[in-house]
Amino acid sequence: MSEDVQSHRERLTIWPYRSLSARGFMLVMAALGSLAFCIGLGFFLLGAWPVVGFLGLEILVVWVAFKMNYRAAKRRQNLTATAKELTIETVTPAGERNSTSLPTAWVQVELTPREEPDTASRAQQRVIARSHGRTAEIGSFLHPAEMPKLAREVRRMVSRARNAALNDTTPDPRLDDAGR
Repeated sequence: MSEDVQSHRERLTIWPYRSLSARGFMLVMAALGSLAFCIGLGFFLLGAWPVVGFLGLEILVVWVAFKMNYRAAKRRQNLTATAKELTIETVTPAGERNSTSLPTAWVQVELTPREEPDTASRAQQRVIARSHGRTAEIGSFLHPAEMPKLAREVRRMVSRARNAALNDTTPDPRLDDAGR
């Protein structure tokens, strides 16, 4: 195998999109805290001091929900396409890694169902990589609108890796000059 084929390596990392930055989170929490403080102060001055505790609990619940969301955003999938295999490594929010390797020459990347489902059906499209009875789902944490683009990009990665393997014209070094 030539060096070009051995060195062909293409990587793609996908993760869930989060639109609120850490600074934005602090601003939202500061605004909610200020609002809760003003409301709580009003109720405290009216003698309804137990409301202050419930407002504090409300802020705590919102904070925990955001933190859980940010933790879930730590999910990753690293896809690596070489001339020999497509490797799909899934990283959980806790940092655990699970890897699946499928031979590039035989892997099929499918978008199921092919047609975008009706929004009322609650069904979602999935990107599936299959080979020899083994399957791996790619990008399950992404928004449904991103699935067709992801499927196209993974197909292109696999296609480029296959082309690298097919374009290898280096003679087998095990054969002598006579071709034996």
